[in-house]
Amino acid sequence: MEEVRSLLTAYVTEDEPPIGLSGAAVLAAARRSRRQHLLTAAVASAVIVLALALAVVVLPHRDDVANTPCPAASDTRAALVDRLSCVVGRAVRALLPPDAQITRLTIPGETPPADPFHLIADPAGDAPRDALFHMGVRVTDARGSGSVYILIVPSGNSGGPPCGDPEEILCRTEPTPQGFLWLSTLRTGDVTTHRVALGAPEAQVQFWSNNSGVLQQTGVRLPQQRPEPTLTLEQVRGLALTPGLRL
Repeated sequence: MEEVRSLLTAYVTEDEPPIGLSGAAVLAAARRSRRQHLLTAAVASAVIVLALALAVVVLPHRDDVANTPCPAASDTRAALVDRLSCVVGRAVRALLPPDAQITRLTIPGETPPADPFHLIADPAGDAPRDALFHMGVRVTDARGSGSVYILIVPSGNSGGPPCGDPEEILCRTEPTPQGFLWLSTLRTGDVTTHRVALGAPEAQVQFWSNNSGVLQQTGVRLPQQRPEPTLTLEQVRGLALTPGLRL
């Protein structure tokens, strides 16, 4: 938790634009923090968890999900997580084909939630919004498996980073009424990632999608599992601008 806290502190207090922080690095720190508590589980429980992690969540009731209002409360962290999870899940599902299958991406020993879009909140303070909100899902359809990730970090800095990542094959910036957008496409080996970050006054919101259904981790080379990312760059841009992601 101290590693996550230090990353968040640097993210919102240093002079450089906050979106420049690597989403993969922050998520990896959060996973390491949780892993310290999860690795004490019994071997039998780990086997059960692995079976659950491989379970596939199908989308048989898209209309029911779309027509159910998301919670409005944000007075507690749990309520805020429920609201954000609902908004994110609805927005992503609307972009997927009806027969798409969704599996939560988890670290070893972690039990996936019933709702694969339920966000994890790694606390960085006592207030409900003072946390690192994140999650990742594997999406499998007729073209193969890819992933969709989200990262939300509270911040008062609405700036965007300069382009220049060595793996970028495209990068552009765009002002919007919601805040400054940074859009990029990166290629690492055979894996392509579309990434969009929104620098809003109260939070930095990042979405990204790639063409590998394997959990993204710092320093790990991912295998290509479909020809292109699950979502296009324009679709990821739309996710970053989704109404209701305010903290």
